[in-house]
Amino acid sequence: MNYFVDISVGPTISGIEEAEFKRLQLFQQAKIPATIVYLGYQSRLHEYTKKFGIQGHSFSMYDYFQGSRQYAELKHFDWRHYWENDCHYHLENVPGTFDIRIMDENELFIMYAHFLDAAYSRIDYVNYFNPNRAKIRRDVYDVRGFLSRTSLLAEQDTINTELYFDQHQRVRIMKQYKRVDNKSLLRKITLKNYHQRDYFFDTEGEFRTFFLNELYRSGDVYYCDRNSAMAKTFHELRPEIATCAVFHSTHVRVGQDILTGTLKANIYDYTLAHPEKLSRIVVSTEQQRRDLLARYTTLPPVVTIPVGFAMPQPVDFTARNPHRIISVARYSPEKQLLHQVKAVERLVAEFPDVELHLLGSGAKIEKVLRDYIRTHHLTEHVFLRGFQTDLTADYQRGALALMTSKEEGFSLATLEALSFSVPVIAYDINYGPSEMITDGENGFLVPADNQEVLYQKIRTYLGNRDLQLKMMANCQRLLAPYAPSVVQRKWQDFVQHVTQD
Repeated sequence: MNYFVDISVGPTISGIEEAEFKRLQLFQQAKIPATIVYLGYQSRLHEYTKKFGIQGHSFSMYDYFQGSRQYAELKHFDWRHYWENDCHYHLENVPGTFDIRIMDENELFIMYAHFLDAAYSRIDYVNYFNPNRAKIRRDVYDVRGFLSRTSLLAEQDTINTELYFDQHQRVRIMKQYKRVDNKSLLRKITLKNYHQRDYFFDTEGEFRTFFLNELYRSGDVYYCDRNSAMAKTFHELRPEIATCAVFHSTHVRVGQDILTGTLKANIYDYTLAHPEKLSRIVVSTEQQRRDLLARYTTLPPVVTIPVGFAMPQPVDFTARNPHRIISVARYSPEKQLLHQVKAVERLVAEFPDVELHLLGSGAKIEKVLRDYIRTHHLTEHVFLRGFQTDLTADYQRGALALMTSKEEGFSLATLEALSFSVPVIAYDINYGPSEMITDGENGFLVPADNQEVLYQKIRTYLGNRDLQLKMMANCQRLLAPYAPSVVQRKWQDFVQHVTQD
Protein backbone atom coordinates (compact mmCIF):
# COMPACT_ATOMS: atom_id res chain seq x y z
CA MET A 1 0.00 0.00 0.00
CA ASN A 2 1.11 3.55 -0.73
CA TYR A 3 0.10 5.85 2.11
CA PHE A 4 -0.11 9.59 1.50
CA VAL A 5 0.23 10.97 5.01
CA ASP A 6 -1.25 14.32 6.03
CA ILE A 7 -2.65 15.93 9.17
CA SER A 8 -6.30 16.56 8.29
CA VAL A 9 -8.72 17.92 5.71
CA GLY A 10 -11.42 20.54 6.22
CA PRO A 11 -14.17 22.28 4.26
CA THR A 12 -11.65 24.03 2.02
CA ILE A 13 -8.36 22.71 0.69
CA SER A 14 -4.93 24.03 -0.14
CA GLY A 15 -2.63 23.02 -2.97
CA ILE A 16 -1.25 20.19 -0.86
CA GLU A 17 -4.64 18.50 -0.52
CA GLU A 18 -5.40 19.04 -4.19
CA ALA A 19 -2.07 17.45 -5.11
CA GLU A 20 -2.81 14.45 -2.89
CA PHE A 21 -6.24 13.98 -4.46
CA LYS A 22 -4.80 14.14 -7.98
CA ARG A 23 -2.04 11.69 -7.09
CA LEU A 24 -4.61 9.33 -5.59
CA GLN A 25 -6.59 9.50 -8.82
CA LEU A 26 -3.54 8.60 -10.91
CA PHE A 27 -2.62 5.69 -8.63
CA GLN A 28 -6.16 4.33 -8.82
CA GLN A 29 -6.16 4.56 -12.62
CA ALA A 30 -2.84 2.71 -12.72
CA LYS A 31 -4.20 0.12 -10.25
CA ILE A 32 -1.51 1.00 -7.72
CA PRO A 33 -2.94 0.60 -4.20
CA ALA A 34 -3.04 3.95 -2.40
CA THR A 35 -4.79 5.54 0.58
CA ILE A 36 -4.63 8.96 2.26
CA VAL A 37 -3.95 8.75 6.00
CA TYR A 38 -4.60 11.66 8.37
CA LEU A 39 -2.78 11.90 11.68
CA GLY A 40 -4.96 14.56 13.30
CA TYR A 41 -8.36 14.33 14.94
CA GLN A 42 -11.27 15.74 12.93
CA SER A 43 -14.84 14.87 13.92
CA ARG A 44 -16.15 15.90 10.48
CA LEU A 45 -13.44 14.15 8.51
CA HIS A 46 -15.79 11.76 6.70
CA GLU A 47 -18.06 14.61 5.65
CA TYR A 48 -15.13 16.36 4.01
CA THR A 49 -13.65 13.24 2.42
CA LYS A 50 -17.06 12.60 0.86
CA LYS A 51 -17.20 16.21 -0.37
CA PHE A 52 -13.86 15.84 -2.15
CA GLY A 53 -14.49 12.37 -3.53
CA ILE A 54 -11.98 10.41 -1.43
CA GLN A 55 -14.38 8.65 0.93
CA GLY A 56 -13.40 5.01 1.15
CA HIS A 57 -9.85 5.88 0.12
CA SER A 58 -8.83 7.67 3.30
CA PHE A 59 -8.96 7.31 7.07
CA SER A 60 -7.36 8.80 10.16
CA MET A 61 -5.15 7.54 12.95
CA TYR A 62 -8.11 8.08 15.26
CA ASP A 63 -10.37 5.97 13.02
CA TYR A 64 -7.76 3.23 13.31
CA PHE A 65 -7.52 3.22 17.10
CA GLN A 66 -11.21 4.02 17.71
CA GLY A 67 -12.28 1.13 15.50
CA SER A 68 -14.23 3.39 13.14
CA ARG A 69 -12.15 3.13 9.98
CA GLN A 70 -15.01 1.48 8.07
CA TYR A 71 -17.75 2.57 10.43
CA ALA A 72 -21.13 2.97 8.71
CA GLU A 73 -23.20 6.10 9.23
CA LEU A 74 -25.67 5.77 12.06
CA LYS A 75 -29.29 6.75 12.11
CA HIS A 76 -29.17 10.07 13.87
CA PHE A 77 -30.69 10.27 17.32
CA ASP A 78 -33.65 12.60 18.01
CA TRP A 79 -32.01 14.71 20.70
CA ARG A 80 -34.78 17.28 20.95
CA HIS A 81 -37.40 14.62 21.67
CA TYR A 82 -35.12 12.94 24.19
CA TRP A 83 -34.34 16.13 26.10
CA GLU A 84 -37.93 17.39 26.12
CA ASN A 85 -39.87 14.18 26.68
CA ASP A 86 -37.50 11.87 28.55
CA CYS A 87 -35.40 14.38 30.50
CA HIS A 88 -38.12 17.06 30.81
CA TYR A 89 -35.67 19.80 29.94
CA HIS A 90 -36.65 23.18 28.53
CA LEU A 91 -35.12 24.04 25.13
CA GLU A 92 -34.44 27.45 23.60
CA ASN A 93 -33.35 27.86 19.97
CA VAL A 94 -30.54 30.35 19.47
CA PRO A 95 -31.57 32.78 16.70
CA GLY A 96 -29.48 32.71 13.54
CA THR A 97 -27.81 29.40 14.43
CA PHE A 98 -28.49 25.67 14.66
CA ASP A 99 -27.84 25.86 18.39
CA ILE A 100 -30.00 25.05 21.39
CA ARG A 101 -29.75 26.18 25.02
CA ILE A 102 -30.94 23.52 27.46
CA MET A 103 -32.33 24.24 30.93
CA ASP A 104 -33.26 21.65 33.53
CA GLU A 105 -36.64 21.38 35.23
CA ASN A 106 -35.59 24.19 37.60
CA GLU A 107 -34.69 26.47 34.64
CA LEU A 108 -31.01 26.14 35.42
CA PHE A 109 -28.81 26.45 32.32
CA ILE A 110 -26.98 23.12 32.01
CA MET A 111 -26.12 22.48 28.35
CA TYR A 112 -25.52 24.15 25.01
CA ALA A 113 -25.84 22.01 21.87
CA HIS A 114 -24.61 22.80 18.36
CA PHE A 115 -26.14 21.04 15.34
CA LEU A 116 -25.02 21.00 11.72
CA ASP A 117 -28.44 21.29 10.11
CA ALA A 118 -31.71 23.16 10.43
CA ALA A 119 -33.56 19.91 11.17
CA TYR A 120 -31.44 19.37 14.30
CA SER A 121 -30.67 15.84 13.18
CA ARG A 122 -26.86 16.07 12.97
CA ILE A 123 -25.31 16.93 16.31
CA ASP A 124 -21.82 18.40 16.39
CA TYR A 125 -21.10 18.98 20.08
CA VAL A 126 -22.70 19.54 23.48
CA ASN A 127 -21.19 21.80 26.15
CA TYR A 128 -22.03 21.17 29.80
CA PHE A 129 -22.09 23.83 32.54
CA ASN A 130 -21.98 23.89 36.33
CA PRO A 131 -24.39 26.00 38.43
CA ASN A 132 -22.03 28.96 38.08
CA ARG A 133 -22.37 28.74 34.27
CA ALA A 134 -18.75 27.68 33.90
CA LYS A 135 -18.14 25.22 31.07
CA ILE A 136 -16.94 21.93 32.51
CA ARG A 137 -17.22 19.43 29.63
CA ARG A 138 -17.65 19.12 25.88
CA ASP A 139 -18.92 16.02 24.07
CA VAL A 140 -17.96 15.92 20.39
CA TYR A 141 -19.85 13.70 17.98
CA ASP A 142 -18.41 12.18 14.87
CA VAL A 143 -20.30 13.33 11.77
CA ARG A 144 -21.42 9.72 11.34
CA GLY A 145 -23.45 10.04 14.53
CA PHE A 146 -21.57 8.54 17.48
CA LEU A 147 -19.92 10.12 20.52
CA SER A 148 -16.28 10.38 19.56
CA ARG A 149 -14.55 12.56 22.15
CA THR A 150 -15.22 14.03 25.58
CA SER A 151 -13.14 16.93 26.87
CA LEU A 152 -13.14 17.54 30.62
CA LEU A 153 -12.44 21.20 31.28
CA ALA A 154 -10.76 23.15 34.07
CA GLU A 155 -10.73 26.89 34.68
CA GLN A 156 -11.00 29.24 31.69
CA ASP A 157 -11.89 26.37 29.33
CA THR A 158 -8.47 24.78 29.62
CA ILE A 159 -8.49 21.04 28.96
CA ASN A 160 -7.79 18.67 31.80
CA THR A 161 -8.49 15.33 30.09
CA GLU A 162 -9.68 14.14 26.68
CA LEU A 163 -11.31 10.75 26.18
CA TYR A 164 -11.72 9.17 22.73
CA PHE A 165 -14.30 6.39 22.34
CA ASP A 166 -15.01 3.50 20.04
CA GLN A 167 -18.56 2.92 18.77
CA HIS A 168 -19.37 0.94 21.92
CA GLN A 169 -18.44 3.92 24.12
CA ARG A 170 -15.29 2.28 25.42
CA VAL A 171 -12.33 4.60 26.01
CA ARG A 172 -9.59 3.86 23.48
CA ILE A 173 -7.39 6.93 23.84
CA MET A 174 -6.88 9.21 26.83
CA LYS A 175 -4.97 12.49 26.76
CA GLN A 176 -4.03 14.24 29.98
CA TYR A 177 -2.97 17.88 30.15
CA LYS A 178 -1.36 20.28 32.57
CA ARG A 179 -2.21 23.94 32.87
CA VAL A 180 0.64 26.39 32.25
CA ASP A 181 -0.01 30.13 31.88
CA ASN A 182 -3.69 29.44 31.29
CA LYS A 183 -2.88 27.07 28.45
CA SER A 184 -3.37 23.32 28.22
CA LEU A 185 -0.11 21.47 27.56
CA LEU A 186 -0.09 17.78 26.78
CA ARG A 187 1.25 15.66 29.65
CA LYS A 188 0.55 12.07 28.63
CA ILE A 189 -1.27 10.03 25.97
CA THR A 190 -2.56 6.58 26.89
CA LEU A 191 -3.64 4.13 24.22
CA LYS A 192 -6.08 1.91 26.08
CA ASN A 193 -6.35 -1.87 25.74
CA TYR A 194 -4.58 -2.08 22.40
CA HIS A 195 -3.74 -5.74 21.83
CA GLN A 196 -4.59 -6.43 25.47
CA ARG A 197 -2.33 -3.78 26.97
CA ASP A 198 -1.95 -0.02 27.44
CA TYR A 199 0.70 2.08 25.70
CA PHE A 200 1.97 5.46 26.93
CA PHE A 201 3.35 8.42 24.98
CA ASP A 202 4.68 11.81 26.03
CA THR A 203 4.07 13.62 22.73
CA GLU A 204 1.81 13.56 19.70
CA GLY A 205 4.89 12.80 17.60
CA GLU A 206 5.61 9.62 19.57
CA PHE A 207 1.98 8.56 19.22
CA ARG A 208 2.01 9.17 15.47
CA THR A 209 5.27 7.25 15.01
CA PHE A 210 3.82 4.31 16.93
CA PHE A 211 0.72 4.35 14.71
CA LEU A 212 2.68 4.41 11.45
CA ASN A 213 4.90 1.59 12.69
CA GLU A 214 1.78 -0.43 13.59
CA LEU A 215 0.07 0.29 10.27
CA TYR A 216 3.08 -0.77 8.21
CA ARG A 217 3.19 -4.03 6.32
CA SER A 218 6.07 -5.26 4.20
CA GLY A 219 6.18 -3.42 0.87
CA ASP A 220 4.27 -0.35 2.05
CA VAL A 221 5.57 3.13 1.17
CA TYR A 222 4.87 6.30 3.17
CA TYR A 223 4.74 9.71 1.52
CA CYS A 224 5.20 12.72 3.80
CA ASP A 225 3.10 15.55 2.37
CA ARG A 226 3.50 17.95 5.31
CA ASN A 227 7.15 17.90 6.26
CA SER A 228 6.70 20.89 8.56
CA ALA A 229 4.44 18.85 10.86
CA MET A 230 5.62 15.28 10.29
CA ALA A 231 9.32 15.20 9.35
CA LYS A 232 10.50 14.12 12.81
CA THR A 233 7.72 11.53 13.03
CA PHE A 234 8.91 10.02 9.75
CA HIS A 235 12.54 10.15 10.86
CA GLU A 236 11.72 8.04 13.93
CA LEU A 237 10.04 5.23 11.96
CA ARG A 238 11.58 1.79 11.82
CA PRO A 239 14.53 1.72 9.38
CA GLU A 240 13.00 -0.87 7.06
CA ILE A 241 10.05 1.41 6.23
CA ALA A 242 10.35 3.17 2.87
CA THR A 243 9.61 6.87 3.29
CA CYS A 244 9.45 9.67 0.73
CA ALA A 245 9.35 13.40 1.39
CA VAL A 246 7.14 15.31 -1.04
CA PHE A 247 8.03 19.00 -1.40
CA HIS A 248 5.09 21.30 -2.12
CA SER A 249 6.86 24.63 -1.65
CA THR A 250 10.21 26.38 -1.93
CA HIS A 251 12.87 25.57 0.64
CA VAL A 252 14.82 28.87 0.85
CA ARG A 253 13.46 32.18 2.15
CA VAL A 254 12.13 34.50 -0.53
CA GLY A 255 14.79 36.79 -1.99
CA GLN A 256 17.78 34.86 -0.65
CA ASP A 257 20.43 33.03 -2.62
CA ILE A 258 19.29 29.51 -3.43
CA LEU A 259 22.69 28.00 -2.57
CA THR A 260 23.56 29.94 0.58
CA GLY A 261 20.32 31.51 1.78
CA THR A 262 18.53 30.65 5.00
CA LEU A 263 16.13 27.75 4.83
CA LYS A 264 12.49 28.54 5.59
CA ALA A 265 11.93 27.77 9.24
CA ASN A 266 9.91 24.66 10.10
CA ILE A 267 9.19 23.72 6.49
CA TYR A 268 11.89 21.47 5.04
CA ASP A 269 14.81 22.34 7.31
CA TYR A 270 14.47 19.20 9.46
CA THR A 271 14.01 17.00 6.39
CA LEU A 272 17.10 18.40 4.69
CA ALA A 273 19.15 18.11 7.89
CA HIS A 274 18.13 14.47 8.41
CA PRO A 275 17.86 12.86 4.95
CA GLU A 276 19.56 9.58 5.83
CA LYS A 277 16.36 7.55 6.36
CA LEU A 278 14.52 8.86 3.32
CA SER A 279 14.19 6.65 0.25
CA ARG A 280 13.38 9.54 -2.09
CA ILE A 281 12.56 13.24 -2.21
CA VAL A 282 9.90 14.25 -4.73
CA VAL A 283 9.77 17.79 -6.13
CA SER A 284 7.44 19.29 -8.72
CA THR A 285 9.92 21.10 -10.96
CA GLU A 286 13.29 20.41 -12.53
CA GLN A 287 14.57 23.74 -11.24
CA GLN A 288 13.99 22.80 -7.61
CA ARG A 289 15.63 19.43 -8.16
CA ARG A 290 18.73 21.13 -9.60
CA ASP A 291 18.78 23.66 -6.77
CA LEU A 292 18.64 20.96 -4.09
CA LEU A 293 21.37 18.85 -5.68
CA ALA A 294 23.59 21.89 -6.15
CA ARG A 295 23.37 22.68 -2.43
CA TYR A 296 23.32 19.22 -0.82
CA THR A 297 25.52 16.21 -1.50
CA THR A 298 23.99 13.72 0.95
CA LEU A 299 20.41 13.60 -0.29
CA PRO A 300 18.67 10.42 -1.46
CA PRO A 301 17.57 10.41 -5.11
CA VAL A 302 15.58 13.57 -5.89
CA VAL A 303 12.84 12.90 -8.44
CA THR A 304 10.79 15.42 -10.40
CA ILE A 305 7.10 14.59 -10.73
CA PRO A 306 4.53 17.36 -11.22
CA VAL A 307 2.04 17.54 -8.38
CA GLY A 308 -0.78 17.76 -10.90
CA PHE A 309 -1.79 16.78 -14.40
CA ALA A 310 -3.93 18.40 -17.03
CA MET A 311 -6.20 17.24 -19.81
CA PRO A 312 -7.21 19.68 -22.56
CA GLN A 313 -10.75 20.86 -21.89
CA PRO A 314 -13.26 21.79 -24.60
CA VAL A 315 -13.69 25.56 -24.75
CA ASP A 316 -15.50 27.96 -27.07
CA PHE A 317 -13.14 30.94 -27.38
CA THR A 318 -15.84 33.12 -28.91
CA ALA A 319 -18.09 32.70 -25.86
CA ARG A 320 -15.54 34.31 -23.59
CA ASN A 321 -15.65 37.83 -22.26
CA PRO A 322 -12.32 39.15 -23.58
CA HIS A 323 -11.93 41.42 -20.55
CA ARG A 324 -12.80 38.88 -17.83
CA ILE A 325 -9.81 37.99 -15.63
CA ILE A 326 -9.71 35.22 -13.04
CA SER A 327 -7.34 34.46 -10.19
CA VAL A 328 -7.44 31.21 -8.24
CA ALA A 329 -5.51 31.58 -4.99
CA ARG A 330 -5.93 31.64 -1.24
CA TYR A 331 -6.56 35.09 0.17
CA SER A 332 -3.20 35.18 1.93
CA PRO A 333 -0.29 37.66 2.04
CA GLU A 334 2.10 35.59 -0.08
CA LYS A 335 -0.35 35.57 -3.01
CA GLN A 336 -0.14 39.41 -3.27
CA LEU A 337 -3.65 39.70 -4.67
CA LEU A 338 -3.67 43.45 -4.10
CA HIS A 339 -1.15 43.70 -6.97
CA GLN A 340 -3.87 42.36 -9.25
CA VAL A 341 -6.56 44.65 -7.87
CA LYS A 342 -4.36 47.72 -8.32
CA ALA A 343 -3.57 46.73 -11.89
CA VAL A 344 -7.28 46.43 -12.66
CA GLU A 345 -7.88 49.80 -11.02
CA ARG A 346 -5.53 51.37 -13.57
CA LEU A 347 -7.20 49.52 -16.43
CA VAL A 348 -10.78 50.61 -15.75
CA ALA A 349 -10.55 53.90 -17.67
CA GLU A 350 -9.34 52.14 -20.83
CA PHE A 351 -11.43 48.97 -20.41
CA PRO A 352 -14.69 49.97 -18.66
CA ASP A 353 -16.00 46.38 -18.69
CA VAL A 354 -12.88 44.79 -17.16
CA GLU A 355 -13.61 42.25 -14.43
CA LEU A 356 -11.34 40.47 -11.96
CA HIS A 357 -12.79 37.43 -10.18
CA LEU A 358 -10.79 36.36 -7.12
CA LEU A 359 -11.52 32.73 -6.23
CA GLY A 360 -10.20 31.64 -2.84
CA SER A 361 -10.60 32.05 0.89
CA GLY A 362 -8.89 33.70 3.86
CA ALA A 363 -10.71 36.05 6.22
CA LYS A 364 -7.90 38.46 7.13
CA ILE A 365 -6.78 39.29 3.60
CA GLU A 366 -10.38 39.20 2.37
CA LYS A 367 -11.11 42.16 4.66
CA VAL A 368 -8.10 44.06 3.30
CA LEU A 369 -9.22 43.39 -0.26
CA ARG A 370 -12.84 44.23 0.43
CA ASP A 371 -11.91 47.52 2.08
CA TYR A 372 -9.68 48.49 -0.86
CA ILE A 373 -12.34 47.55 -3.41
CA ARG A 374 -14.94 49.63 -1.59
CA THR A 375 -12.82 52.72 -0.96
CA HIS A 376 -11.47 52.75 -4.53
CA HIS A 377 -14.91 52.29 -6.13
CA LEU A 378 -14.10 48.94 -7.74
CA THR A 379 -17.20 47.00 -6.72
CA GLU A 380 -18.31 46.68 -10.34
CA HIS A 381 -14.91 45.43 -11.45
CA VAL A 382 -13.39 43.24 -8.71
CA PHE A 383 -15.36 40.36 -7.22
CA LEU A 384 -14.42 38.30 -4.16
CA ARG A 385 -16.03 35.00 -5.03
CA GLY A 386 -14.71 32.83 -2.20
CA PHE A 387 -13.64 29.19 -2.35
CA GLN A 388 -15.27 27.22 -5.18
CA THR A 389 -15.19 23.43 -5.45
CA ASP A 390 -15.82 23.43 -9.22
CA LEU A 391 -14.16 26.15 -11.29
CA THR A 392 -15.17 24.84 -14.71
CA ALA A 393 -17.60 27.66 -15.51
CA ASP A 394 -15.09 30.32 -14.48
CA TYR A 395 -12.37 28.86 -16.66
CA GLN A 396 -14.76 28.57 -19.59
CA ARG A 397 -15.78 32.23 -19.32
CA GLY A 398 -12.42 33.74 -18.40
CA ALA A 399 -10.03 35.14 -20.98
CA LEU A 400 -6.98 35.57 -18.76
CA ALA A 401 -5.62 34.25 -15.44
CA LEU A 402 -3.17 35.98 -13.11
CA MET A 403 -0.62 34.58 -10.67
CA THR A 404 1.25 37.10 -8.48
CA SER A 405 2.66 34.98 -5.65
CA LYS A 406 5.93 35.64 -3.90
CA GLU A 407 6.72 31.96 -4.36
CA GLU A 408 5.09 28.66 -5.29
CA GLY A 409 5.99 25.01 -5.15
CA PHE A 410 4.43 24.52 -8.57
CA SER A 411 1.12 26.45 -9.06
CA LEU A 412 -1.63 23.98 -9.81
CA ALA A 413 -3.91 26.92 -10.59
CA THR A 414 -1.67 27.89 -13.51
CA LEU A 415 -1.75 24.39 -14.92
CA GLU A 416 -5.52 24.16 -14.54
CA ALA A 417 -6.05 27.50 -16.28
CA LEU A 418 -3.89 26.43 -19.21
CA SER A 419 -5.88 23.20 -19.55
CA PHE A 420 -8.94 25.38 -20.26
CA SER A 421 -6.94 27.44 -22.77
CA VAL A 422 -6.80 30.41 -20.43
CA PRO A 423 -3.43 32.16 -20.90
CA VAL A 424 -1.65 33.14 -17.69
CA ILE A 425 0.33 36.24 -16.80
CA ALA A 426 2.53 35.28 -13.87
CA TYR A 427 5.43 36.56 -11.82
CA ASP A 428 8.55 34.64 -12.79
CA ILE A 429 9.23 33.09 -9.40
CA ASN A 430 10.50 29.87 -7.90
CA TYR A 431 8.95 27.48 -8.76
CA GLY A 432 6.68 26.53 -11.60
CA PRO A 433 5.59 29.36 -13.89
CA SER A 434 8.64 29.27 -16.16
CA GLU A 435 8.19 25.51 -16.73
CA MET A 436 4.54 25.87 -17.78
CA ILE A 437 4.46 29.30 -19.46
CA THR A 438 6.37 29.97 -22.64
CA ASP A 439 6.65 33.75 -22.60
CA GLY A 440 4.64 35.35 -25.37
CA GLU A 441 3.02 32.07 -26.48
CA ASN A 442 0.60 30.93 -23.77
CA GLY A 443 1.04 33.84 -21.42
CA PHE A 444 3.63 36.26 -20.11
CA LEU A 445 6.33 35.93 -17.47
CA VAL A 446 6.76 39.12 -15.45
CA PRO A 447 9.78 39.93 -13.24
CA ALA A 448 8.83 39.10 -9.65
CA ASP A 449 6.90 41.87 -7.86
CA ASN A 450 7.15 44.27 -10.82
CA GLN A 451 3.67 45.79 -10.71
CA GLU A 452 4.33 48.18 -13.60
CA VAL A 453 5.26 45.39 -16.01
CA LEU A 454 2.32 43.36 -14.70
CA TYR A 455 -0.04 46.21 -15.57
CA GLN A 456 1.53 46.72 -19.01
CA LYS A 457 1.32 43.03 -19.92
CA ILE A 458 -2.34 42.82 -18.87
CA ARG A 459 -3.05 46.00 -20.84
CA THR A 460 -1.33 44.57 -23.92
CA TYR A 461 -3.32 41.36 -23.68
CA LEU A 462 -6.73 42.94 -23.08
CA GLY A 463 -6.25 45.36 -25.94
CA ASN A 464 -5.31 42.84 -28.63
CA ARG A 465 -8.00 40.32 -29.55
CA ASP A 466 -5.80 38.56 -32.13
CA LEU A 467 -3.12 38.05 -29.48
CA GLN A 468 -5.70 36.63 -27.10
CA LEU A 469 -6.95 34.08 -29.61
CA LYS A 470 -3.42 33.10 -30.58
CA MET A 471 -2.37 32.53 -26.98
CA MET A 472 -5.55 30.62 -26.20
CA ALA A 473 -4.87 28.32 -29.14
CA ASN A 474 -1.30 27.69 -27.91
CA CYS A 475 -2.24 26.68 -24.37
CA GLN A 476 -3.23 23.09 -24.88
CA ARG A 477 -0.41 22.34 -27.32
CA LEU A 478 2.10 23.19 -24.58
CA LEU A 479 0.44 20.91 -22.03
CA ALA A 480 2.03 17.69 -23.28
CA PRO A 481 4.51 17.25 -20.35
CA TYR A 482 1.57 17.33 -17.93
CA ALA A 483 -0.73 14.84 -19.65
CA PRO A 484 -2.22 12.31 -17.18
CA SER A 485 -0.54 9.41 -18.96
CA VAL A 486 2.87 11.09 -18.72
CA VAL A 487 2.57 11.91 -15.00
CA GLN A 488 1.06 8.50 -14.28
CA ARG A 489 4.01 6.80 -15.94
CA LYS A 490 6.40 8.82 -13.75
CA TRP A 491 4.61 7.60 -10.62
CA GLN A 492 4.56 4.00 -11.84
CA ASP A 493 8.32 4.11 -12.42
CA PHE A 494 8.79 5.81 -9.06
CA VAL A 495 6.86 3.16 -7.11
CA GLN A 496 8.61 0.35 -8.94
CA HIS A 497 12.06 1.66 -8.05
CA VAL A 498 11.22 2.47 -4.42
CA THR A 499 9.76 -0.97 -3.74
CA GLN A 500 12.78 -2.65 -5.37
CA ASP A 501 15.35 -0.81 -3.22
